[in-house]
Amino acid sequence: MRTLRLLPGLVLTALLLAGCATPQAVAEHGAAAAVAAERPFFVQPERMAAKRVIAATAPVYLVFIGDSITQNFEKQSAIAAENYKPVWDRFYGGRHALNLGYGMDTTGAARWRFSEGELDGLAPKLAVVLIGTNDTNLGRSAEATAAGVEAVVGDIRARLPKAKTLLIGILPSGRSAAKSKADREVNARLAMRYAQSDAVTYFDAGSVFLKGGKLDTSLYVAEAEGALHPDARGQAALAAAIEPFIAKALGDRARNGP
Repeated sequence: MRTLRLLPGLVLTALLLAGCATPQAVAEHGAAAAVAAERPFFVQPERMAAKRVIAATAPVYLVFIGDSITQNFEKQSAIAAENYKPVWDRFYGGRHALNLGYGMDTTGAARWRFSEGELDGLAPKLAVVLIGTNDTNLGRSAEATAAGVEAVVGDIRARLPKAKTLLIGILPSGRSAAKSKADREVNARLAMRYAQSDAVTYFDAGSVFLKGGKLDTSLYVAEAEGALHPDARGQAALAAAIEPFIAKALGDRARNGP
């Protein structure tokens, strides 16, 4: 998720099939329609194709939507700090979970993937969304980023009307004071936006990554640009923090243990 010059957005009109969404979901989608989809920096067509095969051949009860932080859940490495797969297996193995995280994705890129059929044929019980950090990392305003996140949630509500949504706030980072300020504002906007929602639960996991009120960089991969990606321990801490929501949505026992 390095800072890159913003590419021109690809504006796409979301077409809703009649009768496939609730009135509330349609309203949410319409309110966010002005936020454009944009072609991802890295499309990853092979990953998209592989995910469609999984979706077509097995039931999906739990779907994760996000950027490289979400994609990392499936990463295997000889470096312990970057070996995330055991965390995914511990928390989501056997739960019919599908990881739709893509490195470098912005909110607009996530919407582009939806328009390309990313969610087609899915009927999960819960969608977990963690998106937006690349938007502010590119210098987008808190207002624009929050609108983008709301657009993503609106798309999910329209395309997966029976699913509950767990929206995780942008995680704290060490990239810059300006980004951190924007991220806090985005999270405040989202917390207010979904405070009364029955279908969307907003959760700020930021405290997991703080120690004494400051960023706990020991839970992040060391990066020259500043902390942004949680390491395996950080990812496990995040998974443990959201586990009560997931267990409740799936109707099974929480997996907080090792």
